[in-house]
Amino acid sequence: MSTDQHGGRPLLDARDALAQLGELSFDDTSMEAMLQRIAELAKQVIPGAAEASVSLIANDKATTAAYTGRLALDLDETQYGRGYGPCLEAAVGQEIREITDAREETRWPDYARTSVERGSLSSLSVPVPVREAIHGGLNLYAVEAHAFDDDARDVARGFASYAAVAVRNMHLYESTRELAENLDVAMRTRATIEQAKGILMSQRRCDATQAFNLLAAASQRSNRKLRDIAQAIVDGVTGQPSQQN
Repeated sequence: MSTDQHGGRPLLDARDALAQLGELSFDDTSMEAMLQRIAELAKQVIPGAAEASVSLIANDKATTAAYTGRLALDLDETQYGRGYGPCLEAAVGQEIREITDAREETRWPDYARTSVERGSLSSLSVPVPVREAIHGGLNLYAVEAHAFDDDARDVARGFASYAAVAVRNMHLYESTRELAENLDVAMRTRATIEQAKGILMSQRRCDATQAFNLLAAASQRSNRKLRDIAQAIVDGVTGQPSQQN
């Protein structure tokens, strides 16, 4: 660990932070928990950062998915409310945005005044690409002006790049797991429908198409899902022996 020249607090080595991210198990970690850990590690590893947050923008709606303190959340939401600011530009534009001294900032004057009032004189926002439809940004807020030097910017870039890979992998894992679960449900549903069709073909002396049409008609009349109608037919047949005893 090194010492933060801005606050006198111990800093986590960047390699240790990346190792901690790499040790997160997808099976035991949600996307929300991973983003929160990214924010916490960013605060610990990037010199000058007093608070950190992770912004996500999807369908033109921005939210703070994770944050380490109220200062970060408030300043994020101030930008969302105005529709502009460094964290939004960094996430969407995929370029670093920095305020070196909010008292002298001219690009976002209204936001800068609020930032000074809330006690943050400088900030650094770094893009975290998630996927095509979702933009992400890592936001670092400092109490002092000129809090982020070249070393801090380099660490922030490297950490954000690694975090982006972790987030994309987590998203892929969750999407794959959801797909597998949906396929499993679909296969079980199909098996039940096929069983019900077989029962109707035997009882009504009809073919497979006619049996399916009977199921569909019953579903429409009762306003119930077709798989529920099929399950009821199967349950009715499998339950007959016990009712006859």
